[in-house]
Amino acid sequence: MKRFRFRLDPVLRYRQYRERLALMELARARQALVLSKKKIQQVQQIRKVVITDLNARQTEGLEVSRHRIYAAYLQGLGEKIESENEHLVEIGGVVRDKHETAEAKRISKETLQRVRQTQYANYLQASDRAQQKAADEVIALRKRPGG
Repeated sequence: MKRFRFRLDPVLRYRQYRERLALMELARARQALVLSKKKIQQVQQIRKVVITDLNARQTEGLEVSRHRIYAAYLQGLGEKIESENEHLVEIGGVVRDKHETAEAKRISKETLQRVRQTQYANYLQASDRAQQKAADEVIALRKRPGG
């Protein structure tokens, strides 16, 4: 009997490739999410240091112009944190979308793999039947008188 050949192997390989691409895109999106979180933490840390410095200087006495500079800088840091939080929400949506895409690609690939497994099981059954039939014919030839 012929060797098993799955005619959709090129399609299966392509689906595996697409799944790998989707997983790489998901990894990039997750990396961007982590970087955004780190950036927010860094800005928050800077803000804490500036607030501590401002409080220390206020106890010593601080000029109004200097206080305005601190206030403007703190306001800028607050706005930067706010914009990074918005960016974080956007990236979270992108990660969710990439995850759904990767999951869909995985399901698509696994569906084709199941088809392949089913066809391979059918091939094995047909092969077993053919071998059994050949064995039965050999036995029948031996039992036949004059054969």
